[in-house]
Amino acid sequence: MCPPDICPMPAGMARRTFLSELGARFLGAVSGQGCMDNQFLVAFARHPAVRDALGRCYGRADMMLEAGWEQVADGMKAVMRGIGCEVIFSSPATRCRVVAQRIATALGLEIRIDGRLHELDFGRWEGMLWRDVPRTVLDAWARDVEGYTFPDGENARALRARVAEFWDDVMRQRRSCAVVTHGGPLRLLRALARGGVATLPGDAPPMGSVHVMQPRLAHAGHNGCPPA
Repeated sequence: MCPPDICPMPAGMARRTFLSELGARFLGAVSGQGCMDNQFLVAFARHPAVRDALGRCYGRADMMLEAGWEQVADGMKAVMRGIGCEVIFSSPATRCRVVAQRIATALGLEIRIDGRLHELDFGRWEGMLWRDVPRTVLDAWARDVEGYTFPDGENARALRARVAEFWDDVMRQRRSCAVVTHGGPLRLLRALARGGVATLPGDAPPMGSVHVMQPRLAHAGHNGCPPA
């Protein structure tokens, strides 16, 4: 499996902005406020491509964005304006924060930096090339994707718990908003927005992409955790 947030993308992928069909249907109906009928929309955005990332293990490592990220952010901005975004939440990582700040400044929006949106912490292996990570570590992770704790880092259960806590807060506020974060948290958040159970395995959205979703309000307060 491809580790969170390090999957190489085709060169053109990181330069495009994606919008779900659901979001597109609402763009013409929403202007400057939340969605109709007490609903709201969330724009899930993954940071643009980063420098020196190919084949590298990184999660909490503060990677810098590739040149041209401003154009990607401006594409995201158009989508966030279209859904009547009221607030932007961002991971503290520089690769997310600078994007969120650019958009918030342009649109005059509140920005909230939230540590619960950080990527998975790989601990001692942060910044290493994957080929240099001991095979025993990779095998142990593959045997227990949710439970394996990286040395001096965290495991997927910890990631899932903090992302679910963040999502519960979003659901309580019920404001159209944007979330700028990483591949791992986005896998979980999009599952939660659909009213499903948040688990880490699965495909992450492309870097530099934004998807609009209408959360299932019936699941407000659900913490996304499977039964014990």
